Amino acid sequence: MKRIILALALSAATLAPPALAQGQWGSSFTADEARNAREKGEIKPLNDLLRPIRNQYGGNMRRFDGLYERSGRKVYVIDWVTGRGELVTFTIDARTGRVISKS
Repeated sequence: MKRIILALALSAATLAPPALAQGQWGSSFTADEARNAREKGEIKPLNDLLRPIRNQYGGNMRRFDGLYERSGRKVYVIDWVTGRGELVTFTIDARTGRVISKS
């Protein structure tokens, strides 16, 4: 589980343009920072937060965009392909698992 999240975080860090990560979402977290936050209980593992989305929308995660600081809270941003083939971007509160926005 830790290896999957670490791999996803590392791939997102290499693919995400720095301007987007800094501009729209505030600061992004390194894999070490994300792991430390999870171990301290500040955030939940991403995989735990995907289950309710999968149950409601079907489909699977297409891409992990990253873990960011936004308005004083940590959020996961993911791209999801629903069971109907629609692409949806979710912003999820990393501490509570609540979906903040979808587009």
